[in-house]
Amino acid sequence: LAATAVAAKAASGDPKAVTEDDEASKAAKALARRFLPVFWLLRMADWLQGPYFYEVYASKMVGGKPASLELVSRLFLAGFGATALLGPTVGRLADSFGRKKGTLAYAGLYAAAALSTKSPALAVLF
Repeated sequence: LAATAVAAKAASGDPKAVTEDDEASKAAKALARRFLPVFWLLRMADWLQGPYFYEVYASKMVGGKPASLELVSRLFLAGFGATALLGPTVGRLADSFGRKKGTLAYAGLYAAAALSTKSPALAVLF
């Protein structure tokens, strides 16, 4: 469909329309080259930590004993549930305040969360 629209504009005989499309395409590609590496770096960092979080949760002490498998499972579910519920709101906030500020806030919160895993107390994770 997009190729048909571009071909129709090119066939219309308006050379300015094709030039504007080319400039928009170049701008989109430049934005993608700047945005996508950062996006995928953050996404992969989050993805890579997944397998290690079982050990992080299981090493926490609750009432003087290590966390049970049931508690660890509930913590995983709580994390996924929070993401599902808060994801759209956080997306709207990033749109409102700007993606750069949103990315910086994400990186700061991610670093704080990573530091919190060093504590033996489960409450610190929250």
